[in-house]
Amino acid sequence: MLDKAELAGNGTPFHAASSAEVRTTWWYAWDKHIVPDVYTSMPRELAAIRNAVAMIDMSPLPKMELRGPDAHRLVDRLMTRDMTRLEVDHVMYTPWCNRAGLLVGDGLVFRLADDWFIVSGETSHAWFASQAAELQVEIRNASDDYGILSLQGPRAFDLMQAATGHDWSGLKFSQIGRATIAGHDVLVARQGFTGELGFELWVPQAAGAEVWKELQAIGQPFGVMPAGEYAVDVARIEAGLILVSADYNGAGPDPRTARVDVTDDLNITPIEAGLGRLIDFGSDFVGKQALQAAAASTKLGRRFVGLQYDAGEIVTAAAEKSAYGTALSRVYWGSMPAFHAGKPVGRASSLAFSPTLRRAISFGFLPTELSAPGTKVDVELKDDEGASIGLVPATVVSLPFIEIRRSKG
Repeated sequence: MLDKAELAGNGTPFHAASSAEVRTTWWYAWDKHIVPDVYTSMPRELAAIRNAVAMIDMSPLPKMELRGPDAHRLVDRLMTRDMTRLEVDHVMYTPWCNRAGLLVGDGLVFRLADDWFIVSGETSHAWFASQAAELQVEIRNASDDYGILSLQGPRAFDLMQAATGHDWSGLKFSQIGRATIAGHDVLVARQGFTGELGFELWVPQAAGAEVWKELQAIGQPFGVMPAGEYAVDVARIEAGLILVSADYNGAGPDPRTARVDVTDDLNITPIEAGLGRLIDFGSDFVGKQALQAAAASTKLGRRFVGLQYDAGEIVTAAAEKSAYGTALSRVYWGSMPAFHAGKPVGRASSLAFSPTLRRAISFGFLPTELSAPGTKVDVELKDDEGASIGLVPATVVSLPFIEIRRSKG
């Protein structure tokens, strides 16, 4: 258990306010920060995301600022999407790859001015710098400039209107606005990592605690509740959202921010990650030729699918190996081999129990011929330390696991 001094020394801009709401001993180490993993209970916090509104501290997300006459050229060179379509005060989700077409990272690109971008995703500073030698662009780590407070859930619009006196229904998904909350100017983006309606508030570092307290007080009639990283992790799996380090290894040179062991053989392409729709072959970007070859190959590789399990079978398998309490104790970040007819065919990742679905679920990376819903495979269950527990059956299902509502309204 972490003591108060250690927590305060590694807290985010919201820590002074958010830490007072923690009723458990569950904390999560994310990069140089410590954030609440569970405030009260994961199912309650997930229910707030799905049915009311949750306040989520996402501040440790790496943030990289690009400024200069060639900032847009660099963004368009590296991203697999056509970034010439990204207008000022808009956000675009995109992958970025190395020359072999392997994912270096994925995340959000914010355009705040003609020559000013912020990339929010896994750290890629060294990779971006290596591709910008002849360009007039300054690349700066802006991770400590802002706290990110995510408001997620069907009552998020109500909370924002009550807090600002402004009707936010006109702000469409992936647009950026501005607001004043508790007397502080904040950046407002229609975004989130849960599949629900919501906003990301980019708050100046010194204003974090006051903004948190204001939203928490105003949000009581709407069922507002702080939600920790465990609930967010489950929510993003339910929504079918892939995550670097949990589901794949970033192929770039930068250090990883997740404090977990990630093996270097988990490099994948956007096609294998289910992000093929975000590749614009009409654009010229790093990795384009490799991805064109992969897309044209008769060997299509593995497909990104959902897997559904009987939670009771997982618990029974764990109990038989004296590993009861380790399986489904959180989201399993790592790779679990998948088998069909006794032969290895792929892998599974991000195994978790979903209170929303009342089932155990995970992602799978399986050959095309085994990717159809209803296909049966066996997954080698791992304990918290990565040791094998045994095989459990799983059924392929379509992604996402739930209805995605984030762009509605």
